[in-house]
Order: sequence, then structure tokens, then C-alpha cells
Amino acid sequence: MNLHVIGAGPAGLAMGYYAKKKKIPLQIFEASDSVGGNCKTLEFGNYKFDTGAHRFHNKNKEATSVVKSLLKDELLKVNVPSKIYSKNKMINFPLELPNLISSLDKSILLKVVIENLLNPFSYSGAPKNFRDLAYNNYGKTLSELFLINYTEKLWGKAAHLLEEDIAGNRLKNLNLISIIKSTLGIQKEDSEHLDGAFYYPKNGYGAIFEAMKKYIGKDNIQLKSKVTGIHHDGNSISGISLDDNQLINTSNVISTLPLNILIDVLKPLPPKNIIDDVKKLQFRFIRLGILSLDMKYFSNNASIYFPEKKFPFTRIYEPKNRSKMMAPKDKTCIVVEVPCEENDAIYNCNNDEFLSFIKFSLINNGLINKKNIINSTSLKIPYAYPLLDKNSKNILRNIHGFIKSFDNLCLIGRSAQFKYLHTHDLLFEAKCKISQLFN
Repeated sequence: MNLHVIGAGPAGLAMGYYAKKKKIPLQIFEASDSVGGNCKTLEFGNYKFDTGAHRFHNKNKEATSVVKSLLKDELLKVNVPSKIYSKNKMINFPLELPNLISSLDKSILLKVVIENLLNPFSYSGAPKNFRDLAYNNYGKTLSELFLINYTEKLWGKAAHLLEEDIAGNRLKNLNLISIIKSTLGIQKEDSEHLDGAFYYPKNGYGAIFEAMKKYIGKDNIQLKSKVTGIHHDGNSISGISLDDNQLINTSNVISTLPLNILIDVLKPLPPKNIIDDVKKLQFRFIRLGILSLDMKYFSNNASIYFPEKKFPFTRIYEPKNRSKMMAPKDKTCIVVEVPCEENDAIYNCNNDEFLSFIKFSLINNGLINKKNIINSTSLKIPYAYPLLDKNSKNILRNIHGFIKSFDNLCLIGRSAQFKYLHTHDLLFEAKCKISQLFN
């Protein structure tokens, strides 16, 4: 039996890692000329930056062990705070009571406390959407300050139209109890919040996947090989065709492709109802503005979040605060994230227009001084996040039901499974899937 994996992003490489570990014959096909998918580390002059504000959290012992074994002393333990920029003030994230007391109006603080005390009596039943979940767990005032506005900017939809689990576990412990525990120093070290202590490779997050590539072996990874056809008889996948018309017979296929692309390359095509359903799925795209700055540091934070609508971006991260190897000693670089739709003006405007737009907002809001900008570039990140709205659950049930009808086709990855997954999740899922397929 052999294994063919479509895509050499984090999910595909995780499958390749465990397949190689079990000595299973495998081949990974990647359309681009490099591995890592949306988790690459790129160079911009003397600077390095990741294609996302990636961090490796110690949430799964097996996954952590794998990454440590691959990177050894190249893996750093980092403890760098993040902030929320709101109403011209920097607020600690995760939230801390002393910082909130000094940053927020006392009447607002009182509302937060009262709402959280009354929450157990105010809401009943399971939340029906993200807004309900936020209000139930954090109270309306705290939610509107730091959750609802940020979420709606990130996803481009009203919070009541989004699935309650759209943020995964990233905001799980953002509530009054966690704030008090954090203040008293009794919060668990590995508590599942968005930030805190994390692991990070010395030379950028992409080093994890370059190390996986080395472990898997270059002969098992075929770059510049776009899959243009997945052939089937209605029950099994029989072969894969590449852009050079090469046809490869297969016994097991793992796809990490976004669901819409997967459906498009099935030969013959699925039934019309499946094609129609896939067209209803939405992905959030990201455009990055990368600016090198003539200053030692822009901030002392891993990331800064911008929930207010006056900012077109949702987050700024500074690679040098993850590892000093990411920028020269006396200079720094920031990466500005702008959520987009695939067909909107921001995603499709030219490089100069986009960068002028970003710089104007940064300068006009007093975040940087024009004279400190050395250079800039931009980058598009397609299929960054699957958009889980209130219609997607039933649609996905139909699509995944159809895909499960093939006895040798398996999906893994954010865009393939339409789930918000992190590297540690993907490693865990890959290990499980390899065990199921080959035990």
C-alpha cells in the first residue's frame, strides 16, 4: 500500500512525518516551489517574517515532543506579552485586573463585574451563535469591548451570524474568573488562552516545516507539482493526475486542498448539489503589509490587536520580539494583517496602493513616524481562515458525507476540514489518521 498526500503545508507534512516514521511508502505533491503552505518564514532584505503571527503552544505533549525532536536547541521558549490597542490605550492581553482598573472607566468596570455575577442567572441553554457565546461567558460589556468588534473585523460578518466555535480555543479563558486568577497568580501555566508563554524556532516558524521536510526526505516531496485531477469510480480514488498530465495510480489519498478546489479536481465531478454546496462556503483571505523600520523595536509585544473599526488591520506582530534573529540588532520589522475577501478591492489592489493605505493609517493614528520607515512590501495569504457562519454546518455535513463515500480518501487541514486548527492539532490528527489507515 502507498500513500499520496496533496499539499506540503503543515497538514500534509504532518501526515508525511508520521507516514515516514511508520516506514510507509509516500509521496507528497506540492503545487508551489516550497513547503509550509501558509506557515512559511520569508526574507525581506536583512529581515525575516512569518506568513502569519504563528506560535507553537504546548497543548499536546506528543506534538511538543515531535517539534522539540526536530528542532532541538533551535526551539526557543518565549514569554512575550501581547496587547489590545483600544481607545488610544494599550491593554494587556490576556486581560489583567490591575491593568483594566487603570485603563477603563470605573462605571464600565462596575458593569463588567455585575454582568459576570449575574450571567449564570441571565442566560439558559446552549449559545446559538458567537455573540451568544461571548455574552454568556464574558458579559455584554466585556464582549463588546474586546471580542465582538474584533471578531466582526476579522471575519467580515456580524457576530450573530457566526458559529459559536469560530475562534476555536483562542479566547476560551477570556472571562472575569480567568482575569482574577491571572491577577492572583493562580492561573495554570498551560491554560488555553490566546497568548502567554510559547515555543518559537530561532529562525522563524517556517523552520518547523523545513525540519519536517528534511525528516521526510526530498525524494518523497515533489514540488511544482499541481494536482489537476483526482480520478475515481464513485467508491474509490484510482489515480492522481498532475499538471504535466502524468497519471499516478494510488491506493490511499490524503487531501489538504481547500474544499472548493478539491471538488473542482474530482473526475468525474460530484453531483450538482455538492458542487452548489461548495460554492456557498467562504474563506477569509489575508493581506500582509511588511515594513522595515529604523528603530530598535516598534514595541515590546508579540502581537498587538486592533478591535476598533477605524483601523483597517486587525493585528500587528513584530518578528524580532519572537526571536532576535529575525531582524538586525538596531532595526526591526512589523507585519500588519488586513483581513480580506478574495474578490475585494484591498486584496486585489496593486502593491503600492495597498502599502500607501496601510502607511497612511499607521502614521495618521500616531503608531509610527514616516521618517522611521525604511522599506515595505506586501504579501497575499489565500485561504487563511475557513469562515464558519450559521449556514456552514449543514453544508459541511453534506460535503463531508459525500467525501466519506470514498473508501481511500481522507481530509486533513484547516481548509480541507473547514476547522480552525493549529500545528499541535494537525500533528495529533495526523498521527491518528496514519494509525487508522495503516494499523
